[in-house]
Amino acid sequence: MAVATTMGGRVGTAVGQVGSALWHFPWHSVIDIGLMTVIVYHAYLHFRDTRAMRILLGIVLLGLGDLAAQRAGLFLTSWLLWGAWATALIFFIVIFQGEIRQILEQLDPRLPVTTFRHWVTRAELPAASLAPLADTVFTLASKRCGALLVFEQHELLEPLLKSPGEVLDAQISPRLLETLFTPPTPLHDGALYIRGERIYRAGCVLPLSENRLLASFYGTRHRAALGIAEQSDALVVVVSEERGTVSVVANTTITAVTPPAELLTCLKNRRGAQDEPPQRRGPVTMLLTHNWRPKVAALAAVSLLWFVLVKRQDTEVGFSVPLAYRNVPPELMIEEKDVQEVYVSVRGSPEILNFLDPKRLRVTLNLRKATEGWQHYTISPAEINLPLGLQLTGVSPSELQLRLRKKPSAFQNGHERQS
Repeated sequence: MAVATTMGGRVGTAVGQVGSALWHFPWHSVIDIGLMTVIVYHAYLHFRDTRAMRILLGIVLLGLGDLAAQRAGLFLTSWLLWGAWATALIFFIVIFQGEIRQILEQLDPRLPVTTFRHWVTRAELPAASLAPLADTVFTLASKRCGALLVFEQHELLEPLLKSPGEVLDAQISPRLLETLFTPPTPLHDGALYIRGERIYRAGCVLPLSENRLLASFYGTRHRAALGIAEQSDALVVVVSEERGTVSVVANTTITAVTPPAELLTCLKNRRGAQDEPPQRRGPVTMLLTHNWRPKVAALAAVSLLWFVLVKRQDTEVGFSVPLAYRNVPPELMIEEKDVQEVYVSVRGSPEILNFLDPKRLRVTLNLRKATEGWQHYTISPAEINLPLGLQLTGVSPSELQLRLRKKPSAFQNGHERQS
């Protein structure tokens, strides 16, 4: 009983300490971690399952190796890994400058508002509307009319489009679908973007998949369908113009379907369509819980990196630094000074501090504007020759006094020697 009470007290103390640490956690650090988590998560969405993602993982591993070598005191290894990391990062930017430019061009300051509004107002396509849609898809397949239908689910697709196409915002109907995909309609080669229960855009150009294992008989439509499915949770239906087949693409999987009933079942299962509208969760809950594994992984990676970098900067040391003077007026001389050296406290990474030579540090006061008599000076960071990367945390004493007087003239010196 006593052991259980003791263990309970220890657990309560630990929980209290963790709660106190979280309560006093700096708000600016929370914002810092939150912003970087969003950036890392969206970078993952854009680059996942691509060659760029594998190279990025290699660059991250080089960076982690550099940090580990620095913590272990392996200075040469750390220098080598840092050089390799910087070089690889430059090569990545050069090689994938096109993809990076497209991502930057797709940035929209209205995107957070649009995303929240999408979560609040998102409507599911009723199950009753899926049956005629499935029949229309197989009608197009029998006519050898290629088609590409993209069903948006939880994640917005607009930032991923290579070309946004034309806004339709029309109700889904079999006649409209056949008209849009029948040549020579101007938009028949593009993808149909379906949001909720309406056709949002037509003639969209999708990103192509870089999967080298994709079978050679799959054409551009299948590669585009796989490209958008790899970068989002979208569900894509593809009609092959050459073979007259219908396929459903989700994540990294292409599934061929034959009768309309099989396509209807697939759409119902993957999109969660029901005869009765489902109980919807709140937009904030959906935003946090949907695709939660990459979000948690991004938060964990950013938090770990933040704690490692902050811990590296917690080392603080102090040195006794001699005083030096410059620009002393030629007619004056220092007669009396109350301080010969000051104690300087600095903070920085262990790597910089290990290469710091305290004998080279100086506190240099500028006496250009000094006049005769007692002078009062406050020591500022500008008077200390600290290397880059070090932060001044304290100076003792921070203020000092000097007494200057005029130098004796040559006549006075000669008179004193004669006396």
